[in-house]
Amino acid sequence: MNRGNGPGPHRSPVILVVAPDERSAEVTIEGRTRVVTGATPKETRRAALDVAAGYAAHLGTSVLINSRDANGAWQLIISPTGVVRAAGGTEVELTAGRGAKAGRPRRGRRVLMAAAGGTLAVAAVAGGGVVAVRMLPDITATRVDSAEDPAVTLEGRSAPPGFTTQAAWRLPTLPGTRPGVAPDGGAAAYVDPEERLTVVGPDGAELWSAELPLPAGDIEGAPTFVSDGDAYGLAVTGSGRLWLWPPSGGAPDEFTLPEGSRVTFAGASALVLGDGRALVPDDGGLRPIAMPSGYGAMLADPGRVLTAVQDGPWRWVGLDGETTEVEPEPPDGAGDLAEVLTARSRYVIVRWVAEEGDQALLAVHDSGDGSVVARTLVDPASLADARWLEGGSVAAYGPVVVDLDNGRATALEGFVPTSAAGDRVYGEAAGVPVAVGADAEPTDLPADVVRPWGLLDGRAVVIADGDLYALTPQ
Repeated sequence: MNRGNGPGPHRSPVILVVAPDERSAEVTIEGRTRVVTGATPKETRRAALDVAAGYAAHLGTSVLINSRDANGAWQLIISPTGVVRAAGGTEVELTAGRGAKAGRPRRGRRVLMAAAGGTLAVAAVAGGGVVAVRMLPDITATRVDSAEDPAVTLEGRSAPPGFTTQAAWRLPTLPGTRPGVAPDGGAAAYVDPEERLTVVGPDGAELWSAELPLPAGDIEGAPTFVSDGDAYGLAVTGSGRLWLWPPSGGAPDEFTLPEGSRVTFAGASALVLGDGRALVPDDGGLRPIAMPSGYGAMLADPGRVLTAVQDGPWRWVGLDGETTEVEPEPPDGAGDLAEVLTARSRYVIVRWVAEEGDQALLAVHDSGDGSVVARTLVDPASLADARWLEGGSVAAYGPVVVDLDNGRATALEGFVPTSAAGDRVYGEAAGVPVAVGADAEPTDLPADVVRPWGLLDGRAVVIADGDLYALTPQ
């Protein structure tokens, strides 16, 4: 096995393409493409190089990278320890996120770094010549490989509103992967640098870990917590299969998915949809649900599935076939029910025809009894690509921000939500990154802010430079 400076033999180069807006990049390795994103152009490039570094470390040999963005194309070589250099040029002793250690001395040539526009430019000075290399990240901050160090600080990034840059702990993850957080804030799951699925508690201590049953790059989405009795198990999908681990870990149940099907976790349980059928994992197999005629399945909760038609009541269907119909209560000012838009375990979002004017009336209904939780008038065109994002006390559907505690909904013109956690929804308003609370007043965010994946016992779970942090509240 080649462990020198050159790329290993007979290996296809990594293809790295940065999108024109520099918010995402495609990294193609052995024919498989992974999309990574970043809040800033520099973060996007860091995330892309982290994926390439992980591949080199997995092979134990340097790999060639064919990279390009709006400014041009070039070649890099990245070593198993994360050292990046221009192909055929001078070595640059910078890490791409995997091999950096606190206090490691840097050998060799002096490195000059400068941000030029949206592209990170690096100049390696050697023998009077200058080699310009794009795509290289900052030197990685000190990594904490356990949760034992109480003095951990988020460096080089801004904390989200309501949190500090002080963290209860920091743990390394496999670059390019995403974490999951349990709905009750009692556990977080992630893939570690050794490609092990790891679950930790609020104190960062490992609860259990397991070997992944598939390559990390084949995981679809993030590990997802699902209801299992009075606790939460963990689900992973990919390569046409679904795996479910019990709350205490151990051996997972494996389910082969029907061809062309997909898995949704809109409810507290996994629901398999495809070819007009709905199936749920049950007793080691996939159990079909007897749906009412004309109805479609929307989500699964333990022991039951929510089904609906476009413009009528919805029905909960039990595994035994028993059906409970829920008739939604018309909100004030509503005419006919226009469309059932989407649903979650506790809520069904419905568009009603407004009795007056040309706006739509959006209402959030209790999924159990159909009562109105919140309602507001909204431009129907703004709902075209909307999706429901739910935090702890605040949610959003398109530009509509919903205070779930006090039953208020507000249409915030120009707001495009991207995520939700705790008491805030994150997104953009007029192209500016913002956080929106229950009052529907947007707060501008720094471009380098980290956004929470969820709250773990009140701490914000974020990823920065490939590390998982639990940021303490203010």
